[in-house]
This record gives sequence, C-alpha cells and structure tokens, in this order.
Amino acid sequence: MKLCNALFALITLTIAPHALAQSAGEPIRAKDAEWMSYRDAYKSMLWFEKYGKAKNLIQLQLQIIPADKSLTIDQLKLRILGKSTHLDLPLDALGRTSLPLLKAAYDDNAELVLNQKEGQAAFRFRTSINLRADGIYELADLRAACEQTLAYQAYIEPSNFRGKRCVGVRFAFAKKDTNATVEFKYLTQSTTLALSENTGLWPDSPPHFKTSNVIFGAPGNVANYTQANLKIEKGQIHTRTSPLAIIALIE
Repeated sequence: MKLCNALFALITLTIAPHALAQSAGEPIRAKDAEWMSYRDAYKSMLWFEKYGKAKNLIQLQLQIIPADKSLTIDQLKLRILGKSTHLDLPLDALGRTSLPLLKAAYDDNAELVLNQKEGQAAFRFRTSINLRADGIYELADLRAACEQTLAYQAYIEPSNFRGKRCVGVRFAFAKKDTNATVEFKYLTQSTTLALSENTGLWPDSPPHFKTSNVIFGAPGNVANYTQANLKIEKGQIHTRTSPLAIIALIE
C-alpha cells in the first residue's frame, strides 16, 4: 500500500478541467506553446521497449533542451495533455524524463507540451548508462554498457553508426559539485582521474558540467592497471558523489 501511495503521489493522472470546455478539433495546448506529438514520442520509446538485444545496463529518456541557456530546469514544466489526459512529467537535473507508455494518451492523440513558446526548446531522445546508488562501477560493466548503447544506436540509425566502436564512457557532474571525484581502483592500486571543467556532456550540450572520460585500453589511463595476461580491463570506477549521467563514447 505504501508503494502504491508513493507512486500515486509521484505521478497523478487526472482529467484536465479546461479540456472539457474545448471542441474536439481544438488543441489542448496554447497556440504558441512548444510541443511534440505524444504518438511520435510513444513510438520512439516503443522501439526501445521492444528491442530484443541486451539493454539491462542502459536507459532511454526524453530530454528538453531550452534555447534560452539562462533558463534553469526548475523553470521548465512538461505535461502530457489530451482531451481526457493531463499528466505532469518530472524532469531531472539534465531536463530528462522517463516517458510513460500510456495507451489512453496514444489513442487520445495527446501532446507533450512545454511551458515555453514555440521554437524556444528542442526535444531529444538520449541513451545513457544506468547509475548505481553505491557509486561503484565495474570496468567490465561500463564496457558492456557502452557496447549495449552502440548496438541500440546502430539498430535505430544503422547508416550513422556503421563501422563505429566504443572507446570509453563519460561521467558528468554538476558544475557546482565541489566533491565530484572519479577514482579507478584495482587490487591495491588506485588513481584519481582528471576532471575537465566547463565541458559539455553531448555535442549539443552547453559547457555547464564537470566531466571525466574513462577510455578503454588507452595508454596512461585505467588500462595500465590490467594484468598482462588479460585482454579485458579489470578493476572498478568509484565516484564520491552521484554523477548526473554516464554516457557511451563512440567513434
């Protein structure tokens, strides 16, 4: 019962009061609001849900990217709006949300509506690596997660990812996270990896983060700690604070 109450408090599905007063052909959103078809977003999420290969280490989320870089995520409000559907979607610190698959909203031809004027934000689907609550990541798992990301991206965009390979992963932290640390540990050895200030997470991300790249098998990086008779990296990556995201580096 407590779990049900918590889920109900987090995501509440109700009938939008203003929707009842509108005609069948009139959109629920304001005419100048930024929006995306929920059906289109639903189909993108369904590709991931029905993807048959390994995906246990990765996730797909919808991200909002405001054109006005002075806007904070706290100022953004994203909703699913339809004739009989009104659902607020929580955004994380990167403006991402795990889009629910709602058959009723799909049938209703609902819309994803943002509290910004049209043309003031973009919608992106992002694949990222699942975070761990304990902050400890096996290198073998990070490589596997990168390979899962590449396989999925090649599945949906074969022409763009043909011939690409996984080279590593990127940890991203908030710019104000003074305790952000990425440390490699293997047996009795450990080393703190470099953090780059004022960098982006994705190519179209603003330079608002602290990032650290873990490159697989690169000289001077974590591969120096592998045993000579092993062909895969051993050891772990430890983070002192939780990263905002971990993404695959694919070239």
